[in-house]
Amino acid sequence: MSPARKPIWEPKHRMTLEEPGKPLPYDADRGLVADVSVKYDVRALVERLLGKDEASIKDAFEDFGQGLTQLTMELADTKYTDRIGEMIEKVFRQTGISFPHRFQRYIELAILASRPLDKWTVTKATTRELLLQVITCAVHQAMQEAGMSLEGLPCQAICFASFRVAANKTGDPVKIEHTKTLPKDNLCEFVFSV
Repeated sequence: MSPARKPIWEPKHRMTLEEPGKPLPYDADRGLVADVSVKYDVRALVERLLGKDEASIKDAFEDFGQGLTQLTMELADTKYTDRIGEMIEKVFRQTGISFPHRFQRYIELAILASRPLDKWTVTKATTRELLLQVITCAVHQAMQEAGMSLEGLPCQAICFASFRVAANKTGDPVKIEHTKTLPKDNLCEFVFSV
């Protein structure tokens, strides 16, 4: 019988994935969605804005996006901490690499928390660029059903405000482009670059 072989390479700084006595889920907690969606209900927002002027609608959408993302981030980092968030932060502390993962986590959680039935996908995620495609959007649908004007896409104010809040939290100097829209392209596409 041959003696046990010693590994060729042994890492000097191993990351601990588990902390004894500290169970954390690997996915977003359903309680996060419940806590956020009670305060930030898309349909209630649209109903409240019926008959309002364009400037009031844009301001309300911006406030909604900012508040929604702020609350989502606060809950995700405290009450509903998960293993993914913990590992993203641990890797950031060890490598200094923040973008795209920290930013991406917050924007995905904000979408999930306020619009849990929406479909979206991240089609590119590098340290220079993140590409997010939103295939179905509860805000767009609620506006359409309520007969609100979609001219100029006032709903994009929610997304842009949300993205800015997440970028401010992570400290990433993110440039945001809205390259495709639901009415024209059957999806909204956002490109984030640093």
